[in-house]
Amino acid sequence: MTQPAAPRTTREAMKLDGFIRHYRGMAIVRFGMVAGIVAILSRVASPAYVAWFGVLHASLYGVLMWAVAVAARDPDAARALKTLTVRTGLIVALISIHACWMALDVRIHTTSGAVRMEAGLLLIGVLMFTALQVHMSRLNYLAAIAPSIVSMLWIGIDSRFQGPGHGLVGALLIFVIAVVAATLRQQSTDRTLSDVRMALEEKNQELTEMVAEAQAARAAAEAANRAKSDFLAVTSHEIRTPLNAVLGLAEALRRETLSGRQRDLTEGIHEAGALLTRLLNAVLDISRIEAGKMTLAAAPFDVRRMAETLVKVWTPRASERGILLVLDLSDLPEPCVVRADGGKIEQALVNLVSNAVKFSPADSEIAITLAGRETEAGLALDISVADQGPGVSAEDRERIFEAYEQTDLGRGSGGAGLGLAICAGNLSLMGGAISVGEAPGGGALFGFSFEAPIAQAETTADAADSELDLQEGRPLRVLAAEDNAANRHVLRALLEPLPIELVLTEDGAQALEAMAAGVFDLVLMDANMPVMDGLTALKAIRARGGLTAATPVWMLTANVFEEDVARYRAAGADGVLRKPIDLDELFGAIRAAANRAETREVEAA
Repeated sequence: MTQPAAPRTTREAMKLDGFIRHYRGMAIVRFGMVAGIVAILSRVASPAYVAWFGVLHASLYGVLMWAVAVAARDPDAARALKTLTVRTGLIVALISIHACWMALDVRIHTTSGAVRMEAGLLLIGVLMFTALQVHMSRLNYLAAIAPSIVSMLWIGIDSRFQGPGHGLVGALLIFVIAVVAATLRQQSTDRTLSDVRMALEEKNQELTEMVAEAQAARAAAEAANRAKSDFLAVTSHEIRTPLNAVLGLAEALRRETLSGRQRDLTEGIHEAGALLTRLLNAVLDISRIEAGKMTLAAAPFDVRRMAETLVKVWTPRASERGILLVLDLSDLPEPCVVRADGGKIEQALVNLVSNAVKFSPADSEIAITLAGRETEAGLALDISVADQGPGVSAEDRERIFEAYEQTDLGRGSGGAGLGLAICAGNLSLMGGAISVGEAPGGGALFGFSFEAPIAQAETTADAADSELDLQEGRPLRVLAAEDNAANRHVLRALLEPLPIELVLTEDGAQALEAMAAGVFDLVLMDANMPVMDGLTALKAIRARGGLTAATPVWMLTANVFEEDVARYRAAGADGVLRKPIDLDELFGAIRAAANRAETREVEAA
């Protein structure tokens, strides 16, 4: 809200600006009038007398210009306006007195009718000029017009000034009244217009300040968003690095011969690490959604198979709580393959089933229903999950799809309040929607819908499992650049049991030295390393030419933002492996490198 002093300061500043322009213009014009008066006097007075008048009158206007210049330099508008009002009132009064005195002196000491007429016109001009002081203050106005009015009435009354006729007093009185009335009326009109103009100026200034504040707020928000992104990037990297060691060593342990209890403990470590990874990914997903950087990866996707697999995976966990999962696919076409981002669809259904299992009481039932109908765009899918839990109140149904928003029950059961927000963002990106209502018989009924083009089912083999079979022959030579000792230990534990000759270095410079000493089939390159970072090392490898430049290089990094991946790809990376290491992805990269090495050797033979 605008402070009371602000408009007053603005108003005084605008007034001051107007008066400065008025007096500057007036002084310049009046210097010309002084020249005219000097010309009149030169016809009836001595040169000394004329010079004395010209210098004195010009000096008064010079003082007026000085007063204006001082006011223009004063940073305090209120003080400058007050000072200018006093000074100009005094100066204009002196100018008026001096001009009237000289005009009367001319009329007294000359017998020329023309010159006497010119002196009378001079008095009229002085009155018209001084009447402009009505815009400054009433006191200034009266002080300025009094000399000329008195002089004109004196001329009308004093017989020495009389010419033919006797109506001069009345005529002069009428003229004076007309000038005073006109100036007062004009002042009232000008004040109204000035008030309107000043009000508009004040509003304009307020709008300008509001725009400036909005721009500053926007800049602050952008800075905060950048800070948040930087914080997430650093946090993601710092968490993923030790998490990679936890999950990698747990995975290596799972491959050892363990007792039943040891296997259970190892599985617990692995599941807890996987849960932490999903939570970290959820935070990054919501950040991408808020920044508008989330993208879709459309590919043929079997909806029926996804639902059946999901229920198969979740049935043991639900059974532990005495909950029955019921899958209804009766209204789903067979086959049901669409071109869509299957990962995001599966993520949404997993989130809904997970919440339903979490909030459902023992010995209850969760109904998972998938239905589809053909449309012009392809296939319209409706997927719902109904539980028999406490449900979601009407006032909570809108806000639970916002980031970090939870019901009291949800907050008490843990979680970050991101799952539903991510689902809502992903479905919005797909042109779909998610909602919640009341299930038949009580409980919550969550559902989402979307449309996707129908696609042909892929006949390719399933993704590689967690076992890697390399063909017999020479060991595959793999170079890994990793500065973190725990992560080097993870790579050694995962890869040394395989027919792989593993060379480990601690930075990009050492990796380049190793490649100069021998040929490798695959390079795993960390991004953030001392001495030389992974991106610089990657560019140097591609710049060397020959077999070195053709070596497959996969970035193995905790920097997993989209812009990071894009930079690695642009620099020539064959792929990006995210920490914590996904064993299927790692083995996929190794398998691709092995096939490439075999092809190269066959061609060379």
